[in-house]
Amino acid sequence: MHDTLLYLAIGLFSGLVMGFLGVGGGIAVILGLLLVAKMPQKLAQGTTLLVVVAPVSVLALLEYWRQGNVALVPGLVVIAGFVVGAWAGALLVGQVPSLLLRRVFALALVVIGIVLFLRTWGIPRAS
Repeated sequence: MHDTLLYLAIGLFSGLVMGFLGVGGGIAVILGLLLVAKMPQKLAQGTTLLVVVAPVSVLALLEYWRQGNVALVPGLVVIAGFVVGAWAGALLVGQVPSLLLRRVFALALVVIGIVLFLRTWGIPRAS
């Protein structure tokens, strides 16, 4: 029962992040599974893919659509690339040691955070 409540809390928090920000639900799921549920990196990533498949985000998508905040054609084009990229990444992950994968994941979060911070606070990019 404890695990069920833990996973439910991770899901609720991650869903809130995704619905509110429109992004990051998957990152929140992975972090929750890694740090709170103590799941191994590759298992957390695979489980996150199970969680964030399209049906999960349908309600949030419909609300964004209702508000006029969905660009259909660009989104469909991104989906095409996303599908191929996700497949290629899934093939590649089997060849990468778990510790290296966790370090790359952590580095990506730091870089994304720094870039977002700099752009949000109006610090100009280097030319």
